[in-house]
Amino acid sequence: MSASAPDPAASWYPPIATDQRNYPYNCWWVAGLSSQIGRKLLGRWLLDIPVLLYRKEDGSPVAIEDRCPHRAAPLSLGTLQGDDVQCGYHGFTFSSEGRCLRVPSMKSPPAAARVRSFPVIEQGPFIWIYMGDPDRIDDAPLPHVLEWTEDPSFAKVEGIMEIAANYMLLKENVLDLTHFGYVHASSFKITDWVDPPRFTTEGDTVSYHQSFSRSALPPVFAEPLGIATGTPYDRENYGSFISPALQIAAVDLIDPDNGTITGRFRVTHATTPIDATHMLYFWIVARDFGTDPEQMAHIEAITKTGFAEDEAIIEAVQRVMTRDPRSNRTREISVKMDTAAVQARRIVQRWMDREKA
Repeated sequence: MSASAPDPAASWYPPIATDQRNYPYNCWWVAGLSSQIGRKLLGRWLLDIPVLLYRKEDGSPVAIEDRCPHRAAPLSLGTLQGDDVQCGYHGFTFSSEGRCLRVPSMKSPPAAARVRSFPVIEQGPFIWIYMGDPDRIDDAPLPHVLEWTEDPSFAKVEGIMEIAANYMLLKENVLDLTHFGYVHASSFKITDWVDPPRFTTEGDTVSYHQSFSRSALPPVFAEPLGIATGTPYDRENYGSFISPALQIAAVDLIDPDNGTITGRFRVTHATTPIDATHMLYFWIVARDFGTDPEQMAHIEAITKTGFAEDEAIIEAVQRVMTRDPRSNRTREISVKMDTAAVQARRIVQRWMDREKA
């Protein structure tokens, strides 16, 4: 794991004021799946900033501002020349550190002609980016290590979605398991996640844990294990809100007769705001049972169906909140199952308060 150094010559200021957003800049966010970043220029908006992603010839990832300082053309519409990027509008060429190397009409480029470069870390399945104050990068916790990504017994499927909703709506969705019996009744078919789990908060991490003893095993777990749906089985279900950028969820399947773990199921949810009402959702599903290609293709299809169900309900919630913002007249009600989500809101607010300070 290595991070490129922040650009000391770039002056930094938050594009969006603290009181106008609920996401911190001084945080490591997922910029992309490692598998999707290559030698093709990829432009996307992250935290209200246009970002260009690509790999240098040695394979290392690059993230620079996707906006030519000449006339604001997206550099992602240009071309790669070795490790440098040539703007497709007027031919200004920039290094992977953001320095302007060539201007076609000049012998040497103006010193002010540069774009910001962003520190990046490639770790496991993700490329992480830091877009905050360069002077405070050491205060930001490094990206969480996903241990299972180094375990060859796990097979995984992954994907990316653009969802027209604030990123916290998906974070709260993932922390509230009671929605499975309604939103996912026809896809995942998990109907026993009803009673509130145990909640714990440690520092800026909130976690949940639920135990099931001889509960009917749903098909999403039973079929890849090769046992009948509805078989009484033990399950340990747990997960954590790790940071504003990342959540993890896990299920351990346990033979009730001998206490042996027969299957481990892992889900990673990484959400990166595009702006206040849009997000990029990077998901990874992994397991160490039912790992042949046909079975993994099946879980990938189910996952995409289920996450499309989440997308539909979350976008509908965002539309209501946008057109009819909550006020004293429409006070939000929370219940016991919302404990983790409420704690997550408080944690994010602490991140925001630290940034403001």
